[in-house]
Amino acid sequence: MAKAINWPQEFYEEIINEDSDNLKIALRIGDLYFNNGYFVDGEIVDIRVDHKIIRKALIIDDLKLYKIKDLPDNIVSLNKDRLKSKSEIISFLTNNYNQPVDEETSVTVITYKNLPFEKRDIVDDPHAD
Repeated sequence: MAKAINWPQEFYEEIINEDSDNLKIALRIGDLYFNNGYFVDGEIVDIRVDHKIIRKALIIDDLKLYKIKDLPDNIVSLNKDRLKSKSEIISFLTNNYNQPVDEETSVTVITYKNLPFEKRDIVDDPHAD
């Protein structure tokens, strides 16, 4: 099974509509991914929504570790549309991981670029011609 970046269902439409030109990030609580070098620059991974593969992406750069309060604005700006402030990130991570998160919480930054959809990646309507 390929490595994956999994997002909750609420991000499905945004992920489907994202381009393959601009960098994106995913944040994961703590340093586990960072310390283990889980994602590697140049690696192709699955982008999933609720564990279903939606598209492929290319890992760009090495993983980075920051406390939320120290996340640079240029990195935060690469996040999902509703996660473009530190307070929104804290709220999302608290709810998504069901654990306390604050500005002192460390997060691993995964930088990636979506790959263009391939014909087989697109889910066709079985009722269409």
